[in-house]
Amino acid sequence: MRIRVLPVGTLVLGLAFSGATVAAETVEEVGKKITAASEKLNSFSAKTKMVSEMKQEGFSMVSTSEGTTEMLRKGGDFLMRTESKGVSETSIGGNVTKQESSNLMIADGSFAYSISEAAGIKSAQKMKLTKPDVDPFKAWRGTAELKVLPDSSLDGRAAWVIEATPKSDQAGQGKNVIHYDKESGQMIKMVAYTPDGKPMATMTYSDIKLNDKISPERFVFTAPPGVEVQDLSK
Repeated sequence: MRIRVLPVGTLVLGLAFSGATVAAETVEEVGKKITAASEKLNSFSAKTKMVSEMKQEGFSMVSTSEGTTEMLRKGGDFLMRTESKGVSETSIGGNVTKQESSNLMIADGSFAYSISEAAGIKSAQKMKLTKPDVDPFKAWRGTAELKVLPDSSLDGRAAWVIEATPKSDQAGQGKNVIHYDKESGQMIKMVAYTPDGKPMATMTYSDIKLNDKISPERFVFTAPPGVEVQDLSK
């Protein structure tokens, strides 16, 4: 099995201007600027927070996950490390279940390794990496209509805003709105919506540091004692 790991700023996409405002930049122009900014980046680190909520009759689920993400350039590639700990609370017919979990993912340029733990059970996997596309929006063009939204400012950082609206054949999918940091080209916020337009999940990045020194040892994977790594790279 192969896995495609994109820079943080190329995880989800789409774009749209609101009201009668005319977009000053095209999707292609913004994509080129995101790529150019990313190519100048040597390292990136930030705190992350993911909050998601799902509700329907007789069922609800709320989860919060907080952690860190780190990137370090190695040649033309980025090494990556993401860590997070989360808590989810699920209610089914009034019965509430709470669960804690943790996740670690390391991409060393050739392979991606992941370790997850939930309910006291640890599992680990190894997957093959493929090169990211030069076009940051390539993976989404087949399933979403892409438009440019007005720029935003998050914690004082100027950002391009992208909206990905699912095409008509993508039934049951909602839009995604993504903010890309203009200085680094990296995603610093993403909001996923339900098909009826309600916010479903929000990922935010804070305490962002660019081009700080990060030890390459942070991107070396070592399996925990007693945990067998499932090799899915073949």
